[in-house]
Amino acid sequence: MSEQKPSLEAILDEYSPDTLEPKTKVGRVDANKIINSTIDAPEFVGSPKPRPPISHEKSALFDNAHRNDSPADEVKPADLSRHKVAVVSSDAMSEIRTNPQRKVIPSGTITPVQMTPDEAPKIRRMSESTRAKEIESKKNTKKRRGKKDNDYTYARETPEGEYMYTPPEFKKKKRSRIQIINEAESPEGRKQITDIVPSPAAVEAAKPVEPAPRAELTSINLSEKVDIDAHQLDVHITQGADEYMSVHSKNKRTKRIVDFNYYGDVEDVGRDIYELKSTISVRVVILAMTAFLSLFMTLANQFDLPTLDIFSMSNIKAYLTVHLILGAVSILSSMAVITKGLRKLLSFKADGDSMTAITALSCLIAIIPAFMSPDLVSSENIHIYMPVGILALLINALGKHLIIRRAARNFKFVSKNFDRHGVTYVTDEDRAERITRGTLGDFPILASMRKTDFLTDFLRYTYSSDMTDDFCKKASPLCLLASIVVALFLTIFYKGTIASLDSIAFSFSIYSMLICATSCIAMPFVVNIPLENVSKSAIRNKGIMLGYQSVDDFYDTNSILIDAGTLFPEGTVRLDGIKVFSNTKLDEAFLEAASLTATSGSIMSQLFTDVIAGRNGALYPIENYSYEEGMGMCGWINNKRVLFGNRELMTSHNIEGVPTKTQEAEFVDEGKDALYLSISGNLAAMFVVDIVADRYVKKWAKKICKNKICMFIKSIDPCITLKKLNKLFGIPEEMIRILPKKLHEDFYEETKKAVRLSSSMATTGKFSSLAELLIGTKVVHASAIIGLILQTASILLGFGLCMMLILSKAFRLNYVYMSATALVVYNAAWTALTYIAVSLKKT
Repeated sequence: MSEQKPSLEAILDEYSPDTLEPKTKVGRVDANKIINSTIDAPEFVGSPKPRPPISHEKSALFDNAHRNDSPADEVKPADLSRHKVAVVSSDAMSEIRTNPQRKVIPSGTITPVQMTPDEAPKIRRMSESTRAKEIESKKNTKKRRGKKDNDYTYARETPEGEYMYTPPEFKKKKRSRIQIINEAESPEGRKQITDIVPSPAAVEAAKPVEPAPRAELTSINLSEKVDIDAHQLDVHITQGADEYMSVHSKNKRTKRIVDFNYYGDVEDVGRDIYELKSTISVRVVILAMTAFLSLFMTLANQFDLPTLDIFSMSNIKAYLTVHLILGAVSILSSMAVITKGLRKLLSFKADGDSMTAITALSCLIAIIPAFMSPDLVSSENIHIYMPVGILALLINALGKHLIIRRAARNFKFVSKNFDRHGVTYVTDEDRAERITRGTLGDFPILASMRKTDFLTDFLRYTYSSDMTDDFCKKASPLCLLASIVVALFLTIFYKGTIASLDSIAFSFSIYSMLICATSCIAMPFVVNIPLENVSKSAIRNKGIMLGYQSVDDFYDTNSILIDAGTLFPEGTVRLDGIKVFSNTKLDEAFLEAASLTATSGSIMSQLFTDVIAGRNGALYPIENYSYEEGMGMCGWINNKRVLFGNRELMTSHNIEGVPTKTQEAEFVDEGKDALYLSISGNLAAMFVVDIVADRYVKKWAKKICKNKICMFIKSIDPCITLKKLNKLFGIPEEMIRILPKKLHEDFYEETKKAVRLSSSMATTGKFSSLAELLIGTKVVHASAIIGLILQTASILLGFGLCMMLILSKAFRLNYVYMSATALVVYNAAWTALTYIAVSLKKT
């Protein structure tokens, strides 16, 4: 029996907000954007309590031995060669005893063994015993005979003289590289591969078990013997049952798809996406063929084009049969859409699939009464609207294909090894208010980037619901009820009854006509077309937008939190010149300045990239580092105070020999900055720094400000000022703010690294990627609003035109104005208009 695989509709239903529990629902208001680290910090992990010794495990020889409390693995190699000095008082000198020299005793003389109370007994080695020698001789004899050695060996003995078994050693054969790779890729070898990020269950299982507190007194009479019938005991063993089920169901595929929450899920998720993509592609091909045949039959009969006899209305039974077969094939190929749509509709949680299912089923059901009254079809008093239903299924399949194609593209990117930065927003309203105070007049929606080792909830964000589902939740039942009511009223008004076959066929024809006029078949394009365009553009810039959840989270972002290093990537800070003071060695000045700037995270560390690379990152350690706001940084290197900053920093610390502003202007050109280095209170060097703007950062910084997003920058470099940023990037000063020192702690809390991060958007840490993603969410939201307005207009206009034609005299004379061809053209026109409208807006 083939295993049951979940369809894309089942996955979308699983991740829809109606089926999610409150604790797992994804959304800003619910505050369930999980930013957690699953590994406890070492300082918070308590050491397990030592187990008390058991009586039979005690050794009489070591009862009085003093053991070191620290384990052996905590001894460092440097401690072995370190000279240890002990201070001993004069009273304790008398207790120091030296070991007496051993006397040479002639062989054959037996002397009594004298032992001090603190000395351990001397035990003869068991390897010299008679029993050990016999075993050794037998072993050598068997080796000479060529037999395998399966007997026990006695290489290790306990002090009490008990033999301990030593497993025999086997020499490993030298393996080739191909053999090692084949063994690692085998099923047994894959079991040894563990995730880089442990699962929460593994972390929870690794925690030490704390015993429950015991009461000093108990009310149980321990001396009393109670007779208990064993047959009356009802013991439930759940752990064993769970383990049994997990072992036996490990290889079985469940209906619930595996989300990409650990590196071990890469193969499962990749296979699921590939299978879903293949399924949707086959569905699109089938629906494209059935839609073409159905449209060709309708147009050929409408405009008297040459066609086969079975496709002509002159053979009405064959015409209806072909339409019925095409509709049945289309619905069977899209059965997952039909079942999900109906289930959602009946549970009053309709979505986009519900609208498609209603349209397709209504057109198919309307064909059945037409078989009872074929003359009405031949005379064009009723029409067959099956082409509209198949077209609705085709566009729905194309929308699903866009979703799965975006999922495959994003998964290919996110499953690779790269510098992951998840895009998050500040959930602490007080912190967001502190950071944005004095800049924003609106409620702060502050976005930031956080570095992480792993991004979770990939599929949950990819298959998240969008605004069209909320719209269809109300529109689907309203259109259905309105069509049924109008069809019944017109049938009774024109036919006088609904009991005859002609009345039933007429009623179903009017009902299917109204459904097709209000079907809004382009609804899957409203969100998926702009989301596809933005996602494809963002991934070229090393950023991913997983699904519409990203739009819901970030479309109203009005501020971002970034580090100065993000605005100034490698190569934007250049050293234009250097002047050395006080006979300072140039290499020493470079090394100490590189150590201080690299430790502080300053963008000035780019000046000393060659110095850092030459020492392989082994720079001087910095002690007592501090940052002085607006002036520079200070630290201690080898008991020497090192200052690096502007002239105000040197003046505040009374550093002598600082050039005057006139002298400084002779060395520093316009647009460049001078930074000073002081070592041990003496001016050491002056660096002339040239800062330029990266063209991509400048481009996206202007777009960020154009979209009314303010930037809050954390910088410790005195040359990074609002005036400098305005000159480099062309950003208005009122749109940017450099965070003061008191807000740096808030910045660290919002941007600190997380082991696991739940985020609907991610980048490689580039500013251009972050800016394009945030602007992209606004583009998708605006385009989706336009598309939704157009589809709403198509519903109202379609229903209104149908009612006008029904109430006019033309309805009694000629029914051609509401033919299947007219409704196909009507829906195709609105689909093309919607597609163009949602595709115009770009990032």
